[in-house]
Amino acid sequence: MNLFAKIAPCGLSLELICRKCGTKTPEELGFCRNCRTRLIPRTRYDLDAGDFAYPPDLSAIETIKVTGALPYIVKRLTLGDFEKTLSSKLRSEAREVTYPSYIDMLVRQCATLLSIEFQPETFILEGGQPNAFTFGSEEQAYLVMDSSLPTMLTPPELMAVIAHELGHVKSGHMMYHTLAEVLGGGISLSASLMGLDVLSIPLRFALLSWHRESEVTADRAGLLAVNDIKVIGSLLPKLASSRGATMVDQPNVQKRDVGMLETLGELFRTHPLDSNRFKLAEEFWKSQEFRNARRKIELHQKLLKGLVPVCRYCGEAKSTEDMFCPECGRCQT
Repeated sequence: MNLFAKIAPCGLSLELICRKCGTKTPEELGFCRNCRTRLIPRTRYDLDAGDFAYPPDLSAIETIKVTGALPYIVKRLTLGDFEKTLSSKLRSEAREVTYPSYIDMLVRQCATLLSIEFQPETFILEGGQPNAFTFGSEEQAYLVMDSSLPTMLTPPELMAVIAHELGHVKSGHMMYHTLAEVLGGGISLSASLMGLDVLSIPLRFALLSWHRESEVTADRAGLLAVNDIKVIGSLLPKLASSRGATMVDQPNVQKRDVGMLETLGELFRTHPLDSNRFKLAEEFWKSQEFRNARRKIELHQKLLKGLVPVCRYCGEAKSTEDMFCPECGRCQT
């Protein structure tokens, strides 16, 4: 698959003016092509992070927040520099995904489905290790994927990976993910944090635990985007195989019990065991919570075409809430 093959724009007749920078952008893009701000106003049918968040993820992040100064200090002294260094490295060594390529289309589609406020900047790396990650902040997020992913995954699987990463953006995970990687990776910050090394070991386990729970939330976002549990069932074995790990195929994953040694081993991992990931995704797939979230997505998609400040037929100004043009009376959806 050619990641940067241009796709022919279709029906780009209506342009919207970005409320943040004033750039005119075709409505179908959904996000300003200059500053990446969302163009369509929020509605009550927008998906909220709470609509799909894994409850232990929400509890853990609240616990981490109340630890006081540590997250703030690390964000100011370490993570800001990390973000600047990595974004600079990406711009010099990776290739940016731009409109109107296939990957850009998928990112925009997932960002719209999940009601993201700012489209992430997306980069492709030639790393040889199938992987994707996000970093930055909700206002300035970066999505990075390896060039091998689109060739080894089907389009729905690739969409699930992208939506998974955008689920982290939507849920405000980026700062804490980076903090978990710093502490979980064994990097001592005690010298620069005024003797806070006494917190590093328990905090490390707390952050790793939360990191695993946040992955469950992101898996839920991916499942909501593709709306098919079979996609998750086929995706996880492919990713496990690419890591050199062994994982039984999807039907057996559902029946497999996780042993005590595996459970203990998970304590030192940033991600849950793949068998646990599928089990938790399947539980969400069968839940009323999933059905409610999908219903919001479907209603929001129906409303999108009407949520513009001009009539798509006669061009007269109208309220974004008007589903019928006050001038010509035609339905906007």
